[in-house]
Amino acid sequence: MEMSSLRQLHQSMLQISVDMQQFQITTGLTSFDCLFSTRESPFILSLTSRGDNPHFFKFEVMKGYQIKPYFDGFYYELVEVLNNDFNTGKLEPKKFLDQLNTSLPKIASIRYSPTTSEIVRLRHDIIEEREKPYFDTWIYWHSEKRPNGASKENLKKTLLLLGKDAHQHSINMKASSKWSSIDLGHNWRK
Repeated sequence: MEMSSLRQLHQSMLQISVDMQQFQITTGLTSFDCLFSTRESPFILSLTSRGDNPHFFKFEVMKGYQIKPYFDGFYYELVEVLNNDFNTGKLEPKKFLDQLNTSLPKIASIRYSPTTSEIVRLRHDIIEEREKPYFDTWIYWHSEKRPNGASKENLKKTLLLLGKDAHQHSINMKASSKWSSIDLGHNWRK
């Protein structure tokens, strides 16, 4: 199903040179914190339910801003999150995606660019050192101990939290990003 709102949001993001946006949506009585990321291929739209027991849902946004109306691996979990005293029953993926499309923002803003700690909070698929969302420094691997540089998990975290330029730096320099639980104010470029 085409998500025309994501197409418009992405065009707006390109105009202000950002590759990720954070926003909230409500569908029925359920609220979600959302991230739309163009740092990955395919693009990713993630929804994290708000409340005491947050649930994470990740949608791949294919070419043409298409999301498959088949929620493999999380259909029943999403049904559970959406069902409440006022909304019970079967989830129709196409109808849900249509409602989602109408709820999504179409205009990007610099102030909706998430911090690294917000990305970690909302992207439950980041598994490496979740308690350390702040960039500290680079660890350069110039030995036989790790000839290929950063681990796959470290590269993914670098891409998701710092972007494509930092990810490429990590690959080119055979460097792992080191993370801290405290914001030290460090910039990966220095």
